[in-house]
Amino acid sequence: CVTGLAIDHVAEQFQHSKSTISEHFCKILDILSGPKFYNKYVRIPGPHNPIPDAIFNNPKYYPFFKDVLSAIDDTHINCTPTAENIHSAHNWK
Repeated sequence: CVTGLAIDHVAEQFQHSKSTISEHFCKILDILSGPKFYNKYVRIPGPHNPIPDAIFNNPKYYPFFKDVLSAIDDTHINCTPTAENIHSAHNWK
């Protein structure tokens, strides 16, 4: 979840089952990563592109981006594994 909350918290907040939350999350993820949306709205910055002013001048965002050089395929993905799965995400880039 974008907020970093576990699915249990999201299900409680929206008063739906975890399976319903998971189903809708997958639908949204499919839409956002699908070619109709992705090719129209996603712009991958190049290695020499400056940090956008909206991030650079915002103390809420800049601390998290100030030392970012790049990522594999220029993609940044927040990873918040469960305690049981944390070993599978350890030392992955």
